[in-house]
Amino acid sequence: MNLRAELKDVRRIVVKVGSNVVTKPNGKCDLRRLRIIVEDICELQREGIEVVLVSSGAVNVGRAFLEKHLPNKVVRQQCASAIGQPKLINKYSDLFEENGSICSQILLTHDDFRNQQRFLHGKETISTLLKNNVIPILNENDSISYTDISVGDNDHLAAQAAQMVEADLLLIITTAKGLYDRDPAEKDAKLIKYVSFGERMDHIDMRTKTATGRGGMESKIDAVSKATHVGVKCIISSKDNERILIDPLTSNSGTLFDINNDFNSDSRNAWLISTRRYNCAIDVSREAYECLINNGSLLSHGVLEAEGAFYKGDCVDLRYNGETFAVGMTEFDRSEVDLIKKMENCEVILKMNLVINGEINEKIS
Repeated sequence: MNLRAELKDVRRIVVKVGSNVVTKPNGKCDLRRLRIIVEDICELQREGIEVVLVSSGAVNVGRAFLEKHLPNKVVRQQCASAIGQPKLINKYSDLFEENGSICSQILLTHDDFRNQQRFLHGKETISTLLKNNVIPILNENDSISYTDISVGDNDHLAAQAAQMVEADLLLIITTAKGLYDRDPAEKDAKLIKYVSFGERMDHIDMRTKTATGRGGMESKIDAVSKATHVGVKCIISSKDNERILIDPLTSNSGTLFDINNDFNSDSRNAWLISTRRYNCAIDVSREAYECLINNGSLLSHGVLEAEGAFYKGDCVDLRYNGETFAVGMTEFDRSEVDLIKKMENCEVILKMNLVINGEINEKIS
């Protein structure tokens, strides 16, 4: 197999497939696409390339078996996942065995990434499975996940998994052919083939979202930014390719995102950045910004605003003038931050470890 020039050194890949890739609109598994995905993974395995699969679809499979009078949307999703997960993994298991391979199942929550001990246990488990030629299939544990332990969606789970297993590439398979300069449904929309690290994409409309998936292109780009920041190349490519996984690896298919070549690969830096909560941030004043970048501390009066649902132990963006300048691990929930910032002359410190420009600042506490 001749990998495209940009991927010639790739030896370990995390592949993420969305709900619309592996299931049909009626919730049934799309066996044709599942078979292609499995066959492609087995071919890569024979070529000496290790593959970790992050697969959505369990909730969509399980929905059809539930009555509509469930208490609320969250319970419905949790129950649908509990039904659909074994059905989906059984399909994968049968297909891998048909191709002479075996797969395994690992269900994760955000706690498994933000708790460093559990993070390391997960890394060891996946590494051992790969050494034994077993394909790990990952999914968020949606049957128990709720806001404070949810990764968010499988795009972010895949990005965090890619850093966890030290992958060379994150391949995201979706309904689109890649990243477009506007909604691909619009006339004259152009496919962007290559994105350099740090390239601004403010002008691109990424609000589109599928009916069954939790993520959209915006979520995918945010997940990609996590992975490329810690040295993992990324490709977003289409489920409609003849060889769903092989084509974007061997031809100029999809959108390729290049990496941050200057990143310090220290594992703690990577761990903090990859566990960053999607759409969660703390905006700080100029005084607080200058204090933080000079090894100071963040006091209550330096907090201007908090955004998103985050909890103690989560990594969030720190912003000044609307621009993210650091990633920090907070010891306070969002609700506590909202209370603290209202306290006048309060000396309570928002305790954080920070990554500023890729470097961990252990002095900030």
